[in-house]
Amino acid sequence: MQQTQRYFRLDVRIPFAIQQRFEDEPPATLQTTFARQLAKKARSTLGNLSGRRDGEVKAALSATLDAMAVLEREVELLHRMVVLQSRGVDLRPTRLSIGGDGCVVQEQVDVPWGLVRVHMSLSLPGGERLVSADATAGPDAEGRFSILFDPDDPELRDLVVAFVFEQQRRERRRVLDADL
Repeated sequence: MQQTQRYFRLDVRIPFAIQQRFEDEPPATLQTTFARQLAKKARSTLGNLSGRRDGEVKAALSATLDAMAVLEREVELLHRMVVLQSRGVDLRPTRLSIGGDGCVVQEQVDVPWGLVRVHMSLSLPGGERLVSADATAGPDAEGRFSILFDPDDPELRDLVVAFVFEQQRRERRRVLDADL
């Protein structure tokens, strides 16, 4: 008997869209742009600079690369939003119970069971991430609309788990600040 991993779940309201997916569609990917590959090469080269002699140059280049990475993520987010809008996909704030393995939609949605593609905006350290993922939709044990993410997609699972824990950290911080 195979034991399934259980993930901590969090109730949130996030920008979310779901659409039917067909067998012949290419898989959703968390695309990496060419700029990110160049930044990786630049960081590698930067690491080769001498710490003593090139300290100021290294610090300046490192700060420049950090700023470029933030701009690159923003451009990627805007590009993906435009592509989704051109395909008629509209992200709307939706109440979900989300964890690393999937989510339960807590609002009425009009999507058939089976293969689906979900799109969601996740607030992570370093900025917003617009994630598109393939999943399977169907009723859970209690008859609610449940979405199971592809278990062979560790990058998606890691992003969702990071999102859940970041939201939990923010909530704890808010409670601690309110008690002061």
